[in-house]
Amino acid sequence: MPSRRHYLTGFVDRSAIIHNCKIIRQLIAPTCKLCVTVKCNAYGHGIEAVLPALTSADVDMLCVSAIHEAKKLTQLGWDGPVLMLGSQFSIYTGKEKKQLAEWIIENELRITAVDENDIEVLTWAANMLGKPAIVHFMLDSGMGRMGLDETTLLELIDKTKNNSHIVIEGLYTHFATAEDPDKAYANYQLKRFNTFIEKLEKAGMKIPLIHTANTGATIDLPDSHFNMVRPGLSIYGCYPNPKMLKKPDLKPALKVVSYLTLIKSVPAGSFIGYGCAYKAAKDMTIGVVPVGYGDGYDRRLSNTGKMKVAGHIVPVVGAISMDQTVVDLTELVNKGLKFTPGREITVIDNDRTAPNSIESLAIELETSPYEILTRLGQRIVRVPVD
Repeated sequence: MPSRRHYLTGFVDRSAIIHNCKIIRQLIAPTCKLCVTVKCNAYGHGIEAVLPALTSADVDMLCVSAIHEAKKLTQLGWDGPVLMLGSQFSIYTGKEKKQLAEWIIENELRITAVDENDIEVLTWAANMLGKPAIVHFMLDSGMGRMGLDETTLLELIDKTKNNSHIVIEGLYTHFATAEDPDKAYANYQLKRFNTFIEKLEKAGMKIPLIHTANTGATIDLPDSHFNMVRPGLSIYGCYPNPKMLKKPDLKPALKVVSYLTLIKSVPAGSFIGYGCAYKAAKDMTIGVVPVGYGDGYDRRLSNTGKMKVAGHIVPVVGAISMDQTVVDLTELVNKGLKFTPGREITVIDNDRTAPNSIESLAIELETSPYEILTRLGQRIVRVPVD
């Protein structure tokens, strides 16, 4: 385990992740499966730190976006189902695609097939191995990103349904606005998806696993649960929208901690940071924190960000550098507090009410918690705690 004195540490509370899985379980039917999204290094938390908690929580399936993420899960010993949401498989050709298809089938990974060539190569590999390929299909119900339109998808499913080398396990879609208080567009997408299912059933096709619900839909749109949900952000303890209709008792799992590396006095009139972005109006005591935009600490927090030291909130002053940020300790020093290098400082708090929590930062930067989390850099050593 990495030293807790690493200059930049992300403590990942496994008990919080297990708790959040239980909370989500309470929102769905007992027979509904829980598929947790772990793409982008488990939303920035570190898949190595998170995976044991998901195993303890008896998660039914994991989903990723990229092929290398699926490979990482197998290397870490995950032996449950893995669904690859992305369509990366479609970019490969020839021998390379055939080899990849064999690896996918050997490891019993679920793949989202997007065209006839995907099916042809998977069929070839399945025939070679004597083992079927397991596929999911995705309908674009209005997100306008991944997935196929109704006509194209119906044709692809029809050409695949009698293929003895392919097991059609799942059908899904993705919501564009499920976390918004106004559910009009989400309900429109859900209606389109249900209409598509009806068409399949009329054609005598019944697909075992139906899943549409991301975090927003899992919490706020129970009609979208079907027999599997695939939340992401909620498992890590965050709400995708502060105005969600419901807010179950989720616990943020990540706390990013660093240490003051330098404390010094600067006289009134001094400039701090690149571009002379801050001018001291009085004599100040400042502290340097070894974190910056290279670690995912957003440069837009220059002169506006907050951190916590000795139980007190302190402001960021000056422009945030690639790997250094300056905080103003003047008020605390004037109150008699003493600081030396090595004093712990909380960069990102796991208290969602704090001004430096993931959700608070997302509001301040007018972005989403997803961006804040997934931009956290690899220099932040993820350490699991319970």
